[in-house]
Amino acid sequence: MKPVLVMLCVLLTTTAYSKEVFYELNVDHKTVNFSGQTATAMAINGSIPAPKLEFTEGDVAIIKVINHTQDEASIHWHGLLLPQEQDGVPYITYFPIAAGASFKYRFELKHAGTYWYHSHTRIDEQKGQYGSIVVHPKQGYQQSFDHDVVVQLSDWTDEDPVDVLKNLKMDGDWYAYKKDSVFSIQGYLENSNLDAWLTNRWQRMEGMDVSDVGYDAFLANGQTSLALLPDAKAGEKVRVRLINSGASSYFDIQQRSGVFEVVAADGLDVQPIKVKELRMGMAETYDVIVTIPSSGGFEFAANNIDGTGGVKVKLGSGSATPSPDPQRPNVFAKMQHGDGDGEDHSMHQMSNTTAAKQQPKPQQHNHHQHHQMMKDSTEQIVNTLNYALLKTRQPVKYTGELQTYTLRLTGDMESYNWNFNNLPLSKADVIKIDKGKVVRFHFKNESMMHHPLHLHGHFFKVISGNGEYDVLKHTVDVPPMGSVTIEFAANEEKDWFFHCHNLYHAKTGMARVVRYSDYQGNPAFTKAKMLSNEIMDDDWYSRSDLTLLSSHLYAKFRISNTNYMVELAAEKHFSEALELGARFHYKQSSWLQYFLGVEREAQENELMVGLKYITPFNIETAIWINDEGKIQAEAETEFQLTPNIGLSIGASSESEWQTALEYRSSPNWSIAINANETSGVGVGITATF
Repeated sequence: MKPVLVMLCVLLTTTAYSKEVFYELNVDHKTVNFSGQTATAMAINGSIPAPKLEFTEGDVAIIKVINHTQDEASIHWHGLLLPQEQDGVPYITYFPIAAGASFKYRFELKHAGTYWYHSHTRIDEQKGQYGSIVVHPKQGYQQSFDHDVVVQLSDWTDEDPVDVLKNLKMDGDWYAYKKDSVFSIQGYLENSNLDAWLTNRWQRMEGMDVSDVGYDAFLANGQTSLALLPDAKAGEKVRVRLINSGASSYFDIQQRSGVFEVVAADGLDVQPIKVKELRMGMAETYDVIVTIPSSGGFEFAANNIDGTGGVKVKLGSGSATPSPDPQRPNVFAKMQHGDGDGEDHSMHQMSNTTAAKQQPKPQQHNHHQHHQMMKDSTEQIVNTLNYALLKTRQPVKYTGELQTYTLRLTGDMESYNWNFNNLPLSKADVIKIDKGKVVRFHFKNESMMHHPLHLHGHFFKVISGNGEYDVLKHTVDVPPMGSVTIEFAANEEKDWFFHCHNLYHAKTGMARVVRYSDYQGNPAFTKAKMLSNEIMDDDWYSRSDLTLLSSHLYAKFRISNTNYMVELAAEKHFSEALELGARFHYKQSSWLQYFLGVEREAQENELMVGLKYITPFNIETAIWINDEGKIQAEAETEFQLTPNIGLSIGASSESEWQTALEYRSSPNWSIAINANETSGVGVGITATF
């Protein structure tokens, strides 16, 4: 009888302290205007961002999500530790919410902090499906403050995100004209760094790829500028919960009104540290405490690191020192291609864009600048935050056998394929881990993009030299050509998603499923996913190019996916017969392709088999043998003289040659002057669609 009484007491105690908190979330479409142009968004309960969900540690969340759209929907609770079947990833943890249907989530809030929720269906998060989660600690806060606000940052495009991805697949630099960020010789010369252009071209690069998409607006709590706490008084402290809900935008959080005291990272408390600014990758959260100055106002900015825009946030109604405006980063530095630079950069690469702009000769980024301190009264204040400066409040020590994986972050802007170890999600095996072990992931970024990597269902240590006090996070930035190591305790079950939180990178393949080795997977999920439209990393995309010149006409059409491409071409010089060609390509790597082809001219057909290879200096070469045993070759390259004027040159072993000069102010249209050995000089237009 006594054991029964003890169990009953435990149950009653649990019930007394566990409160059920219910929310209903309705997913539907909404017309919005963030940029001066109306567009269709996807809102939750009619708002962007979605409503804040507020709990106290130990509460039980009961959240009913109703899908009012004609497509599937899902909600993932980003950063929360919860049962695997409640994680909200379609075809991995559950079936998506069908059109017109609903799903009721139920889970306990096991830990306090700032988190968020968002769609995990296709690219719907970009359309506005995201909201904040605040879990208050049961025992109260360790830092005192007078006000508590959420600032949820995001990026917005008036285009359908699926169309954005189609454009990027046509050309990874599609939005360079919209952002005024075209790499050119002129740009290198203006920075007195033509040597860097030569070096980058030799390494088959144009320069640092800071961002992919040209956005129409940047938002804070769904507004292009945000004013909060008009009644806040000088001297009062404000806890600001910063959430980067951008689909593909890193934000530099900058101010001149005082300092940010960072007290939590990705929801978990850290040892407080005062900083002037910090950088946030997509899906990261930081809690900072700011003090309203004597003027009665505190202003900070969230600036996209590509310098194309940002959003300003003001706290209080008094005057505030203006925050920095967006600054264009210096992208004309030499880039080192390879497996990383040999260091374990477990930190943000913070670049002082203002200083970079003022330097006549840009230099390699010095990671040791992160540790620079400034004296402010009697306290030290860090200029810029990095992971090595973040420490847990309590030591965290993992025990168990070590299980190690190395993941190379691979991909290219040319075909816009992003993946791990050159394999997209749909073609890769799951990453199997053993329960009870300590799992170490070592990331080597071989690309020129930042990648914010997020592991569902776990917190991990970012190995940064602080031993048992290394910061715990759920999302980590891996900088261009850098490397980062994380470790976590394998203490869950079943399957968990792991992916880049740049949505366009994730959807083109930079993702994996982490599976506990005693789980066999769910065949029903796999079968349903293959029949759905959720897999996008091997979709086929098309591009058409049409050139209309006074000397000749040329048209090319291609359709391609991750590894295969079909290319059709037609050319008509007015003095010659129509030439037709078709090639089928297999992509071995970013630089190497094999192809089979046929060409027809003057009623004669020629079969060929060969390969294409991109050499150093970005020269596209091809060599092939035809059905008569004749070996032929060709080479061509192109580069921008100025942001609007490009030059292309090509020649073949058959004494054929051509060169073209194009003026282009958009990715769709250009004016061209062409010269070739067959029809001389021609003037006309080109169109890409």
